[in-house]
Amino acid sequence: MEIPIIYLNKSEKITKFISESDQTFNNRIELIRLMEKDNILWKEAQKLSKIWYNIKLNNAKYNNELYKKYLHYNKLLNDIKN
Repeated sequence: MEIPIIYLNKSEKITKFISESDQTFNNRIELIRLMEKDNILWKEAQKLSKIWYNIKLNNAKYNNELYKKYLHYNKLLNDIKN
């Protein structure tokens, strides 16, 4: 399912994974909103949100550079949740 969102003043679509719960999907959207504040381009934000999902839920492994980005945005997400 694709959901339309406005990102950096442009209309974009984010895909909800079949296995993704509503809560996880909403967290991923919040994560993308955090990246929007950092002016991350849409394609990169989308990629990082998928990496976040894979690390968080599938225990996937990525290189150090991507893992540091995951840690940064995951911390920001947790900070706004608490």
